[in-house]
Amino acid sequence: MSSINSTETVFEDFQINVKLKISALWIAVMFCYVYGDYIQIYVPGILAKAMEVKATTETQLQFFAVALLMAIPSVMIFFTLVVKPKINRWLNIILSTLYIIMLIATNLTETWVFYLFLTAIEVLISVAIVWYAWNWPTIEACTTTEL
Repeated sequence: MSSINSTETVFEDFQINVKLKISALWIAVMFCYVYGDYIQIYVPGILAKAMEVKATTETQLQFFAVALLMAIPSVMIFFTLVVKPKINRWLNIILSTLYIIMLIATNLTETWVFYLFLTAIEVLISVAIVWYAWNWPTIEACTTTEL
């Protein structure tokens, strides 16, 4: 009778907390937002159009809206790590869903391939945030009653 001893290399792995996963996804989506806006500077006519911007109340409100849209994902990177799971889960589901809708609605007429590519990645990352938040791990709560 012969026996064959084989050794298989198994890579070490460990469970990553859902908060870290979602926070990392917010970081990834923020990089896509920033790179998209940075690359867009090089689109012909964008800088010339930017030079025509006047300091009006309407312009200030538009800039504020853009700042708010970028501040929310930035803050969610941190909030995902520190907010209690029940609120955290719903914040991530609601905000990511709103961003998916906004991304699709604002980029329907876009023709630059790099922007469509980044938008597709941003939508996929946002879907992953919703998925991880929706499937947030649960544990059974123990309740004790004193007689």
